[in-house]
Amino acid sequence: MKKHLCILLALTLAILLSACNLMPPAGSHTLNTARPTDLTPAPTAPSETTASNPTEVPTQPTEPPHSPLYLAHCTQVQMQEYFNEVVLNMEYTDGTGNASLVQKWLTPLYYQFYGNPTVEDRAVLTALFAQLNAIPGFPGIYPAENEGQENLSLSFYDRATFNDVFSSVINGEDAYGATQFWYYTATNDIYTARIGYRTDIDQVTRSSILIEEIINTLGISDTVLRQDSIVYQYSNDNLTLSDVDWVILKVLYDPAIQCGMNATDCARIIQELYY
Repeated sequence: MKKHLCILLALTLAILLSACNLMPPAGSHTLNTARPTDLTPAPTAPSETTASNPTEVPTQPTEPPHSPLYLAHCTQVQMQEYFNEVVLNMEYTDGTGNASLVQKWLTPLYYQFYGNPTVEDRAVLTALFAQLNAIPGFPGIYPAENEGQENLSLSFYDRATFNDVFSSVINGEDAYGATQFWYYTATNDIYTARIGYRTDIDQVTRSSILIEEIINTLGISDTVLRQDSIVYQYSNDNLTLSDVDWVILKVLYDPAIQCGMNATDCARIIQELYY
């Protein structure tokens, strides 16, 4: 009896110890019941790739880059027309040369004042000369160091003296200013010039005339096509060169435009410079 009881107690103790080994340790938490042998993740189905298709903004056709000379409000045809009018159609000529060819300065201009220019006259011209000297290809305009060196004389006269000295240029007209220049007929480059200004007119009008006559002396005649131009024939109200005036000057004094060129030659160059 004692032997059976001992065996029974031993079996009971063994069963209790076995049960204790199967319990999780105190303080542990079982979060899932996945089998420890199932370590390889199940293959996932290939995800369905949706091609991104953002809303496409239609690209606007872009214009090719223009040259620095280009003006949006003036087409190449208009610029060509204006160039032909003021450069290749000199308003006044003595008939010894061909006014339909390019004439411009190739050597520097040295000017001298005569008569009685006002402080405002000098200031207006000094500012203009600085702007002209910044044009690529322009030979430059500077004060003569001494009398007799100049190839451009700027004379300020009363009305009677002006009409007398420039009678061959104004032809009896009641002009406020006048320009006369000479060029070599064989090469068409300008080598000397003179400008006369009347002193009996108001300063504002005179300032406009001061600039206009200088521009005429550089090989640019008057225009009837552009009212905003400093060389507009029917007005003395403009006090500055228009943007088109500046382009014409830059084209004229570009080295590609040569003295003696005709309209056909110039058109080809303008197509390359102004686009």
